[in-house]
Order: sequence, then C-alpha cells, then structure tokens
Amino acid sequence: MKSICLPIILMLSVIFRTAQADEIQLFTWEEYFSDEVIKRFEAETNHTVNQIYFENESLRDQVMYSGKAAAYDLVILDGYTLSVLGEKGILSQLDNALSDDLPFFTEQSEQACHDYGIPYAYGTIGIGFRNSKVKETISSWMDVFDYAKKNPGRVIIPDEDMDTVAIALMALGYNPMSKDILELKQAFTLLQSVIGDLLVFRNGLGYALDKGKESKMDMAVFYSGEKEQISIATAQDDWEYIIPDEGTLVWHECLSSHTKKPMKSATIEFLRYINNPVNAAKNAQDIWFTTANKDALKWAHKDYTSDKELFPTELTSSKYYHYQRLDYNALKVRANIINVLSNQ
Repeated sequence: MKSICLPIILMLSVIFRTAQADEIQLFTWEEYFSDEVIKRFEAETNHTVNQIYFENESLRDQVMYSGKAAAYDLVILDGYTLSVLGEKGILSQLDNALSDDLPFFTEQSEQACHDYGIPYAYGTIGIGFRNSKVKETISSWMDVFDYAKKNPGRVIIPDEDMDTVAIALMALGYNPMSKDILELKQAFTLLQSVIGDLLVFRNGLGYALDKGKESKMDMAVFYSGEKEQISIATAQDDWEYIIPDEGTLVWHECLSSHTKKPMKSATIEFLRYINNPVNAAKNAQDIWFTTANKDALKWAHKDYTSDKELFPTELTSSKYYHYQRLDYNALKVRANIINVLSNQ
C-alpha cells in the first residue's frame, strides 16, 4: 500500500505546485536585484520573476502616468514620486502587505515610502571618478563641470529632471530643491555650458553596462553603490566615489504596485522572501547597495557595513538634503530644462 500511495502523493504534490506557479513582473533598474537571490526564490516557490528594466526616472514615470504600469506586479519608485502618485490614486496601499513578524525598516525609509511602498534601498548622490585618469583634487560639484570642459568626451551626467538640476544648483551653492526661477535659470545655463562636452547625457551605470571594457568614462555623477557595479562592468578597479563639500541628496527607493494591479499571493511571497533578513543581506551585498532593512545588517559582512560609500559618516546632517514637494511651476521648469538639453 505504501509503495503505491507515496508516488501518487509525490505526483500530486508536483502537480499542485505547478498549478500554483505564477510569474511576477518586476519593473526596475538594471542590476538592482541579486541573480542568486532571485534564483533561490524561484527554486523554492516554483514562481518566476521577470525583470523589465528602465534607465531613467522620466521614462518610468511616463509609464506610471499612462497606466501601462498596471502590467507590472511591482515597480521600483523613489520616495518623492511614490508620494505624488499615491496621492493621485495611482498606487495601491501596501502598508499591510507584510505581516508584523517581518523585520522593521529604517524610520527614514518608512517615512519616505509612506503607505504606498515597501522600503527597499536608500543612498546618496556623489561623484565617481577614475583615480588613474583624474589627477585633480575632486571635492566640489563644480569639479564635474570644470573637468568636462577641460576633457571633452569623458564625463557623464544623468538626464533626470530632479537630480540633474539639483546637481547644478548645488554646484552653484544653492539648495538642490530650490524653487527660485533665477537660480533655476543659472542651473540651466551651467548645464547647457557643458552639454556638448559630455560623453553622453544618460545614467552612468547604464552606459557602463552597455559598453563594458570599451567604456570611455573617466568621471560621472554616481548613485551610491554604483561604483562596485561599474568597476565590474568596465573591468576598471580604479574608481572612487566622493560626496562633494556642498552636500548631497538622500534618496529612498520603494517597491510599489499600480492600483489596477491586484496584489497576488506570489507577489506577497516574493516581498516576504526578499525581506527575510538573511536574504535581504545577501541581496544588498551582491548588488552592493544600502538596504533599508535594518535587521539585515545583523547578517551582513563587515566589509559591507564599513563601506563609507554606502554608510557615509563624514558629513554633518545639514549637508544631507531631502527631496521636497515642488509646485507645478518648479516641476515644469525642471522638465523643460532636461527636454532642451536632451535635444541639443
């Protein structure tokens, strides 16, 4: 009797698992989730994770506003955009998506992700440069613009409405979230003065992943954690990352979902899996970003927790700027600046 029932039970178990298998559509930055963690999740649950990549926030936001994001189960969103989309009724409330027995996130990340997102990562914006190529002392945001003018075809600045304009504002000594039209005009003039000297006007990591060892980039605006990925992609081990004297913007990224995309059980399983402290630590270390899961730090290696790029200590809190809600006019000016620069 046992010899007959056991194979049947095993067969029914396989059939049940196959019937329950689902595909999770994830709209995210490239190289933002550990391949090994994803593979382990797929092996343990029989679900599959399909990652669709975007390279800049402007294109991602177009997808969100158009309603096409309803095709995705989860979307990576920055805290600022998440709050705007949430208030417009475009996002689902995810504050109850994970049960209370899961680890808590950092207070700042929870505030940034509000009720519409699950905290994932946070970090800073700084300057990345190759110390074998760049001999000047790099300490200011203005150094990016000066180096670009002196070394055409070697510098990359991202094409982001918020961050690109913020970088120029900080270089000029202004608040990166300034609404002052005269200050924004000066920021535009500064950006326009170097646009023709840039290698490309795009995300530096995206360029590095495309070009690999053929990369001609000496300097770029980096998001913390990208140095490791760019070094691997380009096979260049001489990259450094610094936060300029004028300060930096602190960003938070969250996992969110479109209001027209019902939260399915497979998605909940995925959220629970990557937020298990051990898995969260593995995921963060493999990609080398700062996890918002503070319990994961208990399982992280010392070389990760002591990395000053991920966990900077040298700046005072007054130099850590946070994203603020801007009025329609300030947002429109920023969007127009990037549109004009992109078409030059």
